[in-house]
Amino acid sequence: MFGPRLNLDEVPAAVERSLRDFRERDLATAGISASTPIRICENGWPTSPDRPEEQQAIVLESVVRTVHALRADLNVTHWELFALRDADSSKDSLFHRFGVLRDDYSPKPAFHTLRRLISELG
Repeated sequence: MFGPRLNLDEVPAAVERSLRDFRERDLATAGISASTPIRICENGWPTSPDRPEEQQAIVLESVVRTVHALRADLNVTHWELFALRDADSSKDSLFHRFGVLRDDYSPKPAFHTLRRLISELG
């Protein structure tokens, strides 16, 4: 989901709204039942000079915890990270820096957050 920049405290509500709209409006309109699971694929938050690595970790945790809390209610079975490592960490463009690892495989703060969430939430 691309859209206007959100404040960090707006992320959980935006994630829930997107998932509920998808499940309750879009899939229902298409005649797809609630018994059909949702797989969230290619999800991430890039870093750049004006998008600090520490914020990536905060957003990642917020998104994963929100999805985890909604998983039973909305039949969400999977959440997948967009990219493990950056395409090119030296580029300022956010499209080169979606990873939780830099292009030299050194971890960003979000890497440790993701590991902790996997350990905690499964």
